[in-house]
Amino acid sequence: MVGRVRHSHLLLLALLLTALGIAAHSQQPTALTAYQYIVELSKLGVNTTSLVNELNNAISLEASGQVGNASAVVGGLIARAQSLMPSARLWYVVGIIAKAVASAAVIALVAVFYVKRRELIGSIWLRARGSNRVRGGGPCRPRTFIFNEEVAAVALSLVIILIVFLTAQSMVSGYTQSFSAIGYLGPTGKLGDYPSTVIVGQPISLYIYVYNHMGVPTWFVVRVFVINNTVAQPPLNQTPVMVFQRVLMNNESWIEPLTLSINSTGTYRIISELWMYSPGNLTLVYTGNYVQLWVNVTQVVPSG
Repeated sequence: MVGRVRHSHLLLLALLLTALGIAAHSQQPTALTAYQYIVELSKLGVNTTSLVNELNNAISLEASGQVGNASAVVGGLIARAQSLMPSARLWYVVGIIAKAVASAAVIALVAVFYVKRRELIGSIWLRARGSNRVRGGGPCRPRTFIFNEEVAAVALSLVIILIVFLTAQSMVSGYTQSFSAIGYLGPTGKLGDYPSTVIVGQPISLYIYVYNHMGVPTWFVVRVFVINNTVAQPPLNQTPVMVFQRVLMNNESWIEPLTLSINSTGTYRIISELWMYSPGNLTLVYTGNYVQLWVNVTQVVPSG
């Protein structure tokens, strides 16, 4: 009986520790959560360069097997991003209000000028030509376009429309057409001089070039494939031979060295697909961009 009780207690303790372990694991901060914070802060106008550098450091640590160190870096990164969020949101709203107030002030000044145009223009005229005599228009028709009611009203309307348009343009200036790009550079890190014929087992050296113009920091993943299928089109449904990943600031480029070898003869395609993590739902999506290089792999030519 005592043995059964002890066994029950041990089983209960094991279940409790397992549950605590699962809960602790689920509460671990993730790199994707940090990435989501970085994107939001960037949209609010915060310079996220240092945060992106920290996230790339965590990605590198995890890739090298240092999971614990990577988790610690990500935890500190999330805490820092969370501390920046309230003030970033506040200043973003303040900026919008300031633009609206400035636009309203300009419109008010234009309206005041329209209402007081006779006095203002007359005062300016008197200062410039004080020795001359200024005559009022009286009941007669205004002599110039400046004092014509219809012309002045049209001019005021055009000025207001122009101010509203310029304000709207400044508010949406950050929203430009987004795109990303991927390409290969040759062994020297420049365009051209790509290997076309190589020997079996000979190292093939290239560079992968990635460019970000998505408007926000973006987490890119490059999947590299080597296939002898001449008709298959990306995205390929097979395991890549290499995977590279990095978070890029907007308008930032990334050059990654790529070295591989092929151990059988034939015609092969070295394909690199560009994927990215969507900041909205944190899922890995294919950008539709890829680059490929055709190589002919031959046997070593015997000497003599």
